[in-house]
Amino acid sequence: MPSFKETYNAIKEDVANGEKNFNVSCTMLDDGMQCNVVMGASNHEFLIDAPVGLDGTDKGPSPLLAILGAIGACIIAVTRFWALIMDIKIESLTVNSRGHINLGALFGIDDNLLPGYDKLEPVIRIKADAPKEKIEEMMEKVLTHCPVITNFNGASPIKPKVQIRE
Repeated sequence: MPSFKETYNAIKEDVANGEKNFNVSCTMLDDGMQCNVVMGASNHEFLIDAPVGLDGTDKGPSPLLAILGAIGACIIAVTRFWALIMDIKIESLTVNSRGHINLGALFGIDDNLLPGYDKLEPVIRIKADAPKEKIEEMMEKVLTHCPVITNFNGASPIKPKVQIRE
């Protein structure tokens, strides 16, 4: 398995070396709103569910909580990449993500509302061994190169394909 620096240098040499496809499979389970999620070639697996008040069993995070987790985890990962690139040692890093939604839109009660988060507000707390200006420069790189933020800001169209089984 190559190190980060080896991977980074290979991509720097030829950007085509950075092309990857990721795959996730979600399968509905019989209990509540449960969904089994299998991710990637390593088959990482976890359960997505919903709270009891939304017909779930609350045995796993909801898809909406998973979004908030993905935002925070991606910010942390990309910060770690940029810290390696910029030779900054991170001493501590947390991301607390908050999202606001009105479920009335999801349920079709008010189609004037956005059926998703209308506010996503990650708060990043970082301590590192670099001057404030260098940390700010790094965080600017992080926030403009974070794939989850890029995707949630509408850069990648989502094109569902419905296949009806008989």
